[in-house]
Amino acid sequence: MPDRNASVVSASGRNKSVAEKPVTSVLPKGDVPFDPNHEFTPDEEVLAALGYKSEFKREFSLWTTFCVSFAVLGLLPSFASTLYYGMGYAGTAGMTWGWLIAMVGIQSVASSMAEICSSMPTSGGLYYAACALAPPGWGPLAAWITGWSNWMAQVTGAPSVNYGTAAMILAAASINNPSYTPENYQIFLLTVFIMLIHGCMASFPTRWIARINSIGSTFNILALIVVIILIPAGTDRESRGLPRFTDSATVWGTIYEGTDFPQGVAVLMSFVSVIWTMSGYDSPFHLSEECSNANIASPRAIFLTSSVGGTFGWFLQLVVAYTDFENLCIEVRALEQMAYIH
Repeated sequence: MPDRNASVVSASGRNKSVAEKPVTSVLPKGDVPFDPNHEFTPDEEVLAALGYKSEFKREFSLWTTFCVSFAVLGLLPSFASTLYYGMGYAGTAGMTWGWLIAMVGIQSVASSMAEICSSMPTSGGLYYAACALAPPGWGPLAAWITGWSNWMAQVTGAPSVNYGTAAMILAAASINNPSYTPENYQIFLLTVFIMLIHGCMASFPTRWIARINSIGSTFNILALIVVIILIPAGTDRESRGLPRFTDSATVWGTIYEGTDFPQGVAVLMSFVSVIWTMSGYDSPFHLSEECSNANIASPRAIFLTSSVGGTFGWFLQLVVAYTDFENLCIEVRALEQMAYIH
């Protein structure tokens, strides 16, 4: 076949066709897609080898795909929404060790998902891979379970984030005006309004969405760095007659008994924070048919999202733990209760 069937260049500089690449193919070994009336692009060739016809515009790059999934993480608002679960259940030791231990498992899953994505870069992604990797005869059931469970996560995940956003907005209003108490219907209506805005944004052209996510995630990363610097810089521990930072023995070794369960279970319960915050690193898999050079860029975006998000999130946990923000935790919990219950 001519070089048009190549999408990867080997170390020796020789173009490699889809038959030589580590991608899954439904074609006989050594065969490559061919259409006398159409010039396959490298990404189209990979999909054709999987039995797919490319339908989407490929206007996402590695960076913009990473930006989408990093925006889904939303480390700062997610951290604020789940602060109580990390610190409130097991204290600073639960935050530090809980996040670190949970990230080992999360990074392992992300790495495996990236490997699968590099072999099957389809928008169906997870349920296509589940069908292909299941034992003979179990493919349809595996795909059905994976597809519907993923659908349930998608339709409940976005509303939960918007609900948390609405609660924090109204909680901020309560801080500004202590006489104001948010009502349930106000939280609901604000949530619906935010979802309508997101629905309109999701209807934008692919190129617009990529650009918006690029700008938003750049701001998100910069804001995260600023917060990590400002929290220790602005700590007031010394004004209370305390050392500037909490000692490491307390941060890493003191488990706050925030539940009636044993300490080990309390640490496991603190995993809620990292698990909820780190959801969304699979987004590049779903966007793989809209990403150029998908069998390389999409898995890299998955791995980068999990590793960068996990690292930044852990540093944020350490900063809060070392600056003794127990009072902040109590205040956040009180504001959450005010916004969610009243």
